[in-house]
Amino acid sequence: MDDCTRMLTCGTFPAVALLYACAGQAGASGYIAITALAGYEPKSIKPTALVLNILVSLIVNWRFIRDRYFSW
Repeated sequence: MDDCTRMLTCGTFPAVALLYACAGQAGASGYIAITALAGYEPKSIKPTALVLNILVSLIVNWRFIRDRYFSW
């Protein structure tokens, strides 16, 4: 994989995370689509999407808790 594809892939992840987070999702289907179109191996797509999905979910939950939109 060339550097241009890798940089483009890494550049689109934040955009997908932002768009999905605005809709209340974490974006796993977007990450899977980006990595599949970029030509990553299927065995690396699933863990990548999972880690990114967990990361975005944690960030969004932390913001909800911090802004007091969540009550235990």
